[in-house]
Amino acid sequence: MSKLQSVIRHEYLTIVRQPSFWIVMIAIPVLIGAIFALTFLGNQSSASRIEELSKDLKNVAIVDNSGLVNKDVVTASKLSLSPADQTETLRQQVQNGEKDSLIVFPADLKTGGTYQIYLSTNDLTKTSTVNSLADSILRTSLFLPLGSAEVIALAQNGAAATITIYENGEESAGINAYIAPGLFIILFYIIFAFSISYMLTSVSEEKENRSMEMVLTYVKPRTLIVGKLLAVSLVSLTQVLFFGILAVLAFIIMQQTGNGIALPFGVDLAKIVLDPMAIFFGAAYLVVGFLMYAGFMTATAAAAPSTKEANSFSSVFFIGAFIPFYFVVMIATDPNNPIVNFLTYFPLTSPVVSLIRNTVDNLGVAGSFASLAVMIVFMLLSLWVAVKAFKLGALEFNQTIKLSKLFKK
Repeated sequence: MSKLQSVIRHEYLTIVRQPSFWIVMIAIPVLIGAIFALTFLGNQSSASRIEELSKDLKNVAIVDNSGLVNKDVVTASKLSLSPADQTETLRQQVQNGEKDSLIVFPADLKTGGTYQIYLSTNDLTKTSTVNSLADSILRTSLFLPLGSAEVIALAQNGAAATITIYENGEESAGINAYIAPGLFIILFYIIFAFSISYMLTSVSEEKENRSMEMVLTYVKPRTLIVGKLLAVSLVSLTQVLFFGILAVLAFIIMQQTGNGIALPFGVDLAKIVLDPMAIFFGAAYLVVGFLMYAGFMTATAAAAPSTKEANSFSSVFFIGAFIPFYFVVMIATDPNNPIVNFLTYFPLTSPVVSLIRNTVDNLGVAGSFASLAVMIVFMLLSLWVAVKAFKLGALEFNQTIKLSKLFKK
């Protein structure tokens, strides 16, 4: 046990003491925050620019040949309608820079559905502003017969729906039931992206620099592999806790500053369902799937003669982890499809597909246990192959280990 603890401590500290580990950990939330900040500032700047240009949109001519534009709406915009016979003259003035722009609503607007804008500048912001002005004038004119401004706004923008779903005669939580198990999918990809590669690089580098021989004089291959896996699991837990703490802090700050968080698709934090079975299977798929991939990555690193070749071989596992997203609609809506059933029990796709099906609750209890059992079998197989490959890899540094040797006694 002391040797296993030594391996775990060594591998864990080796990873978390690397500056690159914390640089990446900190860079991700900083980058996300910077994107949100730049988006906010950009929108503020664009809004100010549009507001500034709107004040100067006095040198805009409007010609209506459709009969659909209301004169009062144009007047309210502090503009006026120009006679149709002046269209060409006005266009020439725009071309010569005497006028900022010309909006022409053609006679066939009902059937054609298009109108023409002429501009004297290639300023994209001004182009957008004039386009928005023309669209607003046309829409308001068309909706004006509806009556009040509230009705017009409702017709233009529509209304948000409050969805109530019933299941077996009882009110269902709807999408709020998918949030808790769905988080395990996000956690799986966070762990997969950051931690799986550590097993690959750790083993392949030890083999490439010939330090594997020295390590095996101190510990048994099984102890070393298990220690590395547990260390990487602790690293993954560290990452999850780090991002979880940041998310909680961000939520608290938003609440304290009075900025409510508007979640999409009707998600309500107060109505999130914590189904024990869904959470159990989500956590089980996460852990077993992670260990299975880590085992296969370790076996790949031990079997390949160099880090470069190990990285090339490992691409198969990365592809397998992302294939389910090409079938995500089918997986969520057609659980009896043969392709979905195949992906559910195929080792390289099983963790993600099972997590998706667990989220939408279309796997069933029996199917959930069957999928988990298959995953456990392949996890144990991957660990056995990893230990076997590690033993052989210590002896064969310059060539790829053949599959036939792995299964020899």
